Amino acid sequence: MIVLCVTGSIAATEAIKLAREFRRNDVEVKCFMSESACDIISQNSMEFATGNEVVTELTGKIEHVKYSQEDLILVAPATANTISKFAYKIADNPISTLLITAYGHDTPILFVPSMHDSMYRAVKGNIEKIKEENSASFLKPRMDEGKAKFPYKEDIVLESLRMININR
Repeated sequence: MIVLCVTGSIAATEAIKLAREFRRNDVEVKCFMSESACDIISQNSMEFATGNEVVTELTGKIEHVKYSQEDLILVAPATANTISKFAYKIADNPISTLLITAYGHDTPILFVPSMHDSMYRAVKGNIEKIKEENSASFLKPRMDEGKAKFPYKEDIVLESLRMININR
């Protein structure tokens, strides 16, 4: 199973199509959505796309622990905020708490940065910090129109499946 973490970038609209593409490839998807992502796309849309209930808050079901040891934690889109919180292991929302718990279990994590180019340049140091400690991988965004855009969904699926197969 892939745990798809959707954060508050306008690229969150692409996460619906991404989840459907995983399902077409017979991959089960569980989704965590940030509060900002819920302002951009509907939680119901992600439930439809994944076929599973979406996690938007942590409850007594300890979702951050329950889903922390799946095949892959995929953060797509990954905002500057989420990347920076992970770089310094700040757990103040369901996604950052899941990421830190998964890191503690050595679960593979893949970030797909999507943001304005200036923000991407500003968090390069945090990306390098994460890479140096081997705590997560990154899929390069498509650089276009002064933005670090969401890669093509086929590229995300291919890299995700590659990471899953390497770690089995």
